[in-house]
Amino acid sequence: MRKFFIAAITTAMLTATAAIAQIPQNYYSSLKGKKGAELKTAVHNIIKNATVLKYGSGSGRTWEGFYTTDRLDDGQVVDRYSNDKRYFGNKGQAVSGMNIEHSFPKSWWGGDTEVGAYTDLNHLYPSDATANSAKLNYPLGEVSPSGITFDNDLVLVGNPVSGQGGGSKYVFEPADEYKGDFARTYFYMVTCYQNLDWKYEYMAQKGSYPSMQGWAVEMLLKWHRQDPVS
Repeated sequence: MRKFFIAAITTAMLTATAAIAQIPQNYYSSLKGKKGAELKTAVHNIIKNATVLKYGSGSGRTWEGFYTTDRLDDGQVVDRYSNDKRYFGNKGQAVSGMNIEHSFPKSWWGGDTEVGAYTDLNHLYPSDATANSAKLNYPLGEVSPSGITFDNDLVLVGNPVSGQGGGSKYVFEPADEYKGDFARTYFYMVTCYQNLDWKYEYMAQKGSYPSMQGWAVEMLLKWHRQDPVS
């Protein structure tokens, strides 16, 4: 299972990077011949010094980043949390009714705003404010049909199915079309920021390897395969 976890991380990174720009020569050469914990740490060393924006709206801030990463051709915001249609205004301007959502909850590392994870666009998404409030800092998971507490026809919040949740009473389940996005986001986060001191270990796990609970690895790998990189 852990072997496939590492494979998912590296595959997602290579695919995403290739889609954006030409990969610098020898950028991934340090990964050759490595596996398991050694491979994960090698990936961590490549990506740990991420360039991040400042938080909020305006030039050089996260809403300007969203204008590039989460805007459709007609200006609509890609919202993984709601079917409501909202549109970007000027570049860098916040969109009414939406939040800057830490899909990997900031409370899990204690909410420190000085670490790169706080403004890393790899896990920040523009989110419908109501759905964001319902999600809180719950882990990802599959909601039991009899335990739904929030349903906006795209995402669910509620009691997890057996074996999931990591001790949390509730989980957040994204739509099938976005489950792979969330899975690859979480694999990235526990690799790039594997040295953070996790305050909540619903899914994350202290230590550099595997840095994630076994049930979470299994579920996210399933989501990754069912919803491959588009």
